Amino acid sequence: MSFRALLSFLILAAALTSRSFGADLAAAPPDAGPALQAPYFAPSSLLRPDSIFLFGGALSTDSLGDTFQFDLNRNGIRYDNFIAGAAYAHDFTDLGYGFTLGGEIGIADRFGHYALCCDTVVKSSSLLNSGELWAGPRFSYQGFVLFDAVRVAGAITTGFSFTTDSIGRERSRELAYDGSARMLIYFGPELSFSLVNHPEWELVYRVHHRSGADGTFGNLREGYNANVLGVRYKF
Repeated sequence: MSFRALLSFLILAAALTSRSFGADLAAAPPDAGPALQAPYFAPSSLLRPDSIFLFGGALSTDSLGDTFQFDLNRNGIRYDNFIAGAAYAHDFTDLGYGFTLGGEIGIADRFGHYALCCDTVVKSSSLLNSGELWAGPRFSYQGFVLFDAVRVAGAITTGFSFTTDSIGRERSRELAYDGSARMLIYFGPELSFSLVNHPEWELVYRVHHRSGADGTFGNLREGYNANVLGVRYKF
């Protein structure tokens, strides 16, 4: 199955899941009094342990630190190619104090016209594609509520990332260090925002980072970084 076909399958699964579980999200307990007839949500962080995250964004031409700053310090090409993907996560256990341990597996299509960037720029007339698969543990924090309406939460996903090939800035790093970006460390810190009355939906900003751990993997310091924005549905 191609990466695009798998992405399409996950998007369809998210839509079907939304229909299946949507009717139960706002149900009050059967013995609830008038005060609880509004949408009711149990306080447990494991009430909705599963989630599907759909995202897209731009691939950075700079380091992780500069990607956190949206490459505003960089002169020249700030972003070369793009990334779109989907991830499934499951929370396994409540660690207490608002923290949860889970796991995530995701796939992405990295695409664009930059075959090489950025000291030397090589652009292709056809669309180039590079597939990515990652998996690993996920640590999340339930965060805090602003104005009794919006919850701000955070999470970090780490593990290993595997790719089919490299394009753009990542390919340039392979050539510069005589390395390989096929297997690197994955690191994905994020911030999420949700309405208190609809915690099943989250707007998520994540930094998508592939690291060689200072040359430990692939003889590289970094692979590709990206700023991505997406939507997560929890069920």
